[in-house]
This record gives sequence, structure tokens and C-alpha cells, in this order.
Amino acid sequence: MNDYHRAITTAEERFFSECDTENVPVIAVFTKFDALSAVALSELRSTPGLTREDLFERIPKRAEEIFANANVWGRLSETQHPPRNYVCLANMNIDKVDCGPLLECTTGALGDEALQMLLISTQQTNLELCITYAVKRVALAYIERACQGSLQVSKDECIRMQKEIARWFPHTGVVSRSMVAQW
Repeated sequence: MNDYHRAITTAEERFFSECDTENVPVIAVFTKFDALSAVALSELRSTPGLTREDLFERIPKRAEEIFANANVWGRLSETQHPPRNYVCLANMNIDKVDCGPLLECTTGALGDEALQMLLISTQQTNLELCITYAVKRVALAYIERACQGSLQVSKDECIRMQKEIARWFPHTGVVSRSMVAQW
């Protein structure tokens, strides 16, 4: 993305126009997003009265604005077979860079719960992702049922909910059969 106006090549646009990706969870990955930070820095430097701290605080938001104004995602999402989502990554040349946004985007693009669980089960070090999907897929469903009045809060129902939540943490062991028994 050194030349962010040409972030999508003709070949990529052609791929999303001609190749049916409906059954394949394709995501667009924009690497070198840090190049936009350099553009944002040069733009913001000319802002009068901006302190160094304010300058560096505004860079990420300005980089996102530049990306949005370049309409990269808009052009891709208007193709006949658009990717399901996109993620912008920076500093990919650095060892041990945080790939959490890529994992989260990929997990969301999978759609199917079994595939999401398969991906998450390999991420033993990414507890945040496990928690996010346990809440999204299980806890929120129980909360919604409770709000609608269709959930009977019984010991069996609590145990069932605990088991469903635990499925999102396959690399952990069971310490206690039921927390309900401890209440």
C-alpha cells in the first residue's frame, strides 16, 4: 500500500468479479497499512497547534480515514463475488507481530460454528478470541432467551450453558462438574 490509490490490482478486481467465492470464506488482507500512517503523519504535521502527543494520537484515525477515502473496500465489496470481510495489518515485517485482528476476521468470515470452533481450538494462546466467541455464540443467546422469557433457569439449564461455553475452550480441562452445585 505504498501507493494507496492502487491498493487493488486489476488481477484482484478481476478475481472477485469472475471467481465465485460464495462457499469459500475469502477475506481481503491489506498489508503494509503502516504506509498510510506515514502519509497521515505528513498530512497532520502541517496542522497548527498540534502537540507531538496529539499528533501521534491522531495518526491511526487519519490513516483509517485515508483508507476509507481511497474506497478500497467499497470497490471490492461492489464486485460480483466480494470477499466476506477485510482486515488492515501493519508492521507485518516484525517478528511476533499481533495477528489477533487477522484471526478474528478469519473466524468471523467462516460463519459456520463448527469451522469457527476448529480454528479457535488451534489458538490456545489467544484466550481473548475464545472468550469473544463463547460470549457471541452462547452467552448472548442465553441472555436473549432470558429477556424473551423463554429460558427456565434451572440447574440443568445452567449446566448445559456451562458445557456450551466450555466447548469454545477445548484446550482446558474441567475442574468442577458444575459451578451451580457450589451456589
